[in-house]
Amino acid sequence: MSEFTNRLKAQAPLGEIIGEYVALRPAANGFIGLCPFHGEKTPSFHVHTARQFYYCFGCHAHGDIFAFLMQMKKLSFAEAVETVAERLGIEVPRSASNREGADGQHAALLRIHAAAAGFLERALNARDGASARAYLQNRDFSPAIATAFQLGYAPDGGRGLTLHLQEAGFSPELALSSGLCQMRRESTGPSGAALAGSWSNLYDRFRDRLMFPIADERGRVIAFGGRALSQNEKTPKYLNSPEHPLYVKGRVLYNLDRAKAAIRELGYVILVEGYFDCLRVFTAGFENVVASCGTALTAAQIAPLGRLARKAVINFDPDTAGAAAAERSIGLLLEEGFKMRIVVLEGGLDPDLFIRRHGRDAYAAALTGSRSFFDYLAERARRQFDLRHAEGKVAALNHLLPYLSRVHDPIVRQELAENCAAQLGVETALLSQQLLHAARERRQQLPRAAVAAAAELLPAERVVLRAWIEWEERRTELGAALAGESLLEGMASEALITQLLANDSASWELIQDGLDASLRALVAELLLDDAPLSEALVEGALESLRQRRKAAAVRKLQVEIQQAAAAGDREQVKVLVQRKAAWDSQTRDRNASSKLGN
Repeated sequence: MSEFTNRLKAQAPLGEIIGEYVALRPAANGFIGLCPFHGEKTPSFHVHTARQFYYCFGCHAHGDIFAFLMQMKKLSFAEAVETVAERLGIEVPRSASNREGADGQHAALLRIHAAAAGFLERALNARDGASARAYLQNRDFSPAIATAFQLGYAPDGGRGLTLHLQEAGFSPELALSSGLCQMRRESTGPSGAALAGSWSNLYDRFRDRLMFPIADERGRVIAFGGRALSQNEKTPKYLNSPEHPLYVKGRVLYNLDRAKAAIRELGYVILVEGYFDCLRVFTAGFENVVASCGTALTAAQIAPLGRLARKAVINFDPDTAGAAAAERSIGLLLEEGFKMRIVVLEGGLDPDLFIRRHGRDAYAAALTGSRSFFDYLAERARRQFDLRHAEGKVAALNHLLPYLSRVHDPIVRQELAENCAAQLGVETALLSQQLLHAARERRQQLPRAAVAAAAELLPAERVVLRAWIEWEERRTELGAALAGESLLEGMASEALITQLLANDSASWELIQDGLDASLRALVAELLLDDAPLSEALVEGALESLRQRRKAAAVRKLQVEIQQAAAAGDREQVKVLVQRKAAWDSQTRDRNASSKLGN
């Protein structure tokens, strides 16, 4: 890396940046969370902020902040550098950037979405936007609200936005990759390949829709959601932008850019499902509200919330789909240590319609009267299962146990277990035993391979390996001792130290290149160990390894002496006895020196 990128990496808040994509919780040496690069239920993704690297013990994804952004957002190295620099407000020297074009894809996508937002907002207030304005008026959304949230209208003609982007100087390739435009069906070749490069082959993705700009956490438009205004069975009611490097549905929360200050101030977030619900709740004065963008809540969406607050109120629609989404969300939020309550609005209404009919004060009262997540789940279990019979109680218990086992606080978990036992009519002791077993299983943080590799190491091995990795100024000396005296020969770490001695690199680079997956996992596990190292501890570990090595050599000599004596080879016995005496003498001299030194 260049001097600039090294300096940039040192300044980058690794945990904060990764925390925008991964729901992290504090660990002794940084943070831990569910890996964003493979599906898992038990966290194995570690972020070490002091050493500036991340590592997943499940899929072995690893690297620094640039590697994370490259893998997460599909960026080139230069684009990842500019992303970090932009966040820190640092200008990238042009020599340090090899990006294609003056702005690069990241900035170009921001510019084209900003241009589209302006066009759509103007279209809402133009003559063609009359139907969209009437729709908003019928739902009691004023022009002031439309302006405040940059609502827009996608004209029905099919080419309005496309022509505007063309006139603004954007390329057809960028318009296509942004998802704002799409190819005509007749503009594909015989093999199905798109004939890109010509504006005449493109048309608007969104047509005759009320448009909701979707912004990133910094308030920059990166996508759109469109609500259909015409009645057509073939037309989906809601249509979102397709995913691209700046927009992944499962990582974005609608309105988070406006809500984050209120979430931080109030200490909790209100979660709703739809754009209209979010706008209604926000404009009623509850500004700590966000919505998922047409997808079930994900761990990546929870991640930025966890940096603002650890409490949530879930107010999803009361229908079957909304209830199922609420249950999934409860599980995810519990996994990340959130405390939460559930709002079920009177009359089975969604937040938008409830506030329109009953007003702000009634909604405030509903928030105040929200129920604990467990009472909500327990009631659903009582309705779903027949508790008059043992089979129904077992089914209800199995339904609730996964949620209880996710509660981090053991005192709260036990209180909920007692509550659960009372509501289901089962013995508290039996439930507590099953809950303890389930919770214990979930606390297993690392995959078995990584645990096994670390468990095989003796304490002395761990100490000297960590010292070699962390104390760069002592590497030569330690390497000479380990290799010259063969102190790790035949031990679990022999293969690792052999490769480490041939790879004198910075600590995070040790897991970046040159090691196979099992050895990388072992190095990462050692790097994540924050137990203090001292000169005395390292010297003691070296001496322990020397004594172990000598004991092994003496045992080997004793076997060889017995074999030579049995064979009647007196000369060989004499030689071996002399070697053993030399080992014994070295041991006595070292012990004597140790006593004098004390």
